[in-house]
Amino acid sequence: MASVYTMIALAGLLILWALVSARAARFSIGVPILLMLAGAVIAGGSRDTAVTGEHATTVRHLLEATLAVILFTDATEVPLHRLRKSGHLPARLLLIAFPLTVAAGFLAGRLLFPAADAWILALVAAALATSDSSLAGALVQDTRIPDRLRTAINVESGLNDGFAAPLVVFFVAGALAGGTVHPTGSVLGNTLTELAVAVPAGAIVGYTAGKLLSITRARGWSTPRSERLAYLSVAALAFATAYVLHGNGLVAAFIAGLSLRAADPQLPEDQTQLCHDVVLLLSAGVWYAFGSTLPDALSGLSWAVVAYALLSLTLVRILPVLLSLVGSDLTGPERLLLGWTGPSGLPSVILGLIALEQLTGDAATLVAALLAATVVLSVLLHGLSAKPVADWLSHHPSRPS
Repeated sequence: MASVYTMIALAGLLILWALVSARAARFSIGVPILLMLAGAVIAGGSRDTAVTGEHATTVRHLLEATLAVILFTDATEVPLHRLRKSGHLPARLLLIAFPLTVAAGFLAGRLLFPAADAWILALVAAALATSDSSLAGALVQDTRIPDRLRTAINVESGLNDGFAAPLVVFFVAGALAGGTVHPTGSVLGNTLTELAVAVPAGAIVGYTAGKLLSITRARGWSTPRSERLAYLSVAALAFATAYVLHGNGLVAAFIAGLSLRAADPQLPEDQTQLCHDVVLLLSAGVWYAFGSTLPDALSGLSWAVVAYALLSLTLVRILPVLLSLVGSDLTGPERLLLGWTGPSGLPSVILGLIALEQLTGDAATLVAALLAATVVLSVLLHGLSAKPVADWLSHHPSRPS
């Protein structure tokens, strides 16, 4: 019965949000804030929301499927012309800043929680290294921000969760191996095999589907409606194929999206709209579920947890970005903007919840507290600061690109 009431609450909130979304946006209030608070108030701490055993496995699969659609959709949103428009910035953010951010997050965890398991600190750092540009939507959509900066933010947000997912899977495997009779090397080897299987599986599914759909579109054999359904099905097919082959479905979905875009570079943007709509609906449920965990997750809040959350959103993110931009033609304010605009949002929540479904004891308590504190602060700070930051940057002209 509790699940029925949850459905009623979630559906009612989404309808209510549709009625006031435009006015709420003026105050930088987004749907994540609403659903997170609603989950905390309505379902927070309820024993009916706890899942164990077979139900826990089902929840994990649903979370993985949600992230798979997000990864696939984000990957298809990165055409070559957008990469050219933003120049070298996405490469700097993804190939230099991202690994440095993970390393910095791990070191911050080591400093504040010296007794914690290294694998646990690493998975938290990787999960929080993802960025969710939708939390700073007002900033990304503000035309006063140079176009190449907005493009770089969107591209980074679309791809870095695909980089983080295999890291989190690997670190969770390492954490779990410590509590089993199986050698850690064997467990990690199996995880690497899963990741290796996922890459060709996703590439074959995505590239083949992209080629076939581009051909049938050119010849007039398919309709826009059927294509929209097909693109969503490609994400599901890649995820399920990897699962059957004992590979990682998340990585397969991400690779499928990249491969589909490579095979069909002229993919019309509106053809992936169904994927976006499904992501929006699924993410609403995730934010609500995340909110329901907050009372328990934050019950043991300590100064060290708060300090980690603040570091994660500031120095841990900003310093690696500044280092990655050394030698670029960006102004100081523009570099700070890219450093600040890395909010921990939906990908961090899903990766964290997937990890929590497999962890127990003190490890689960620490992961829940760190993720909850950081994401809550990020939702509030990045959402409320979007317009002031845009106003500030508009008074600092950029150099010609």
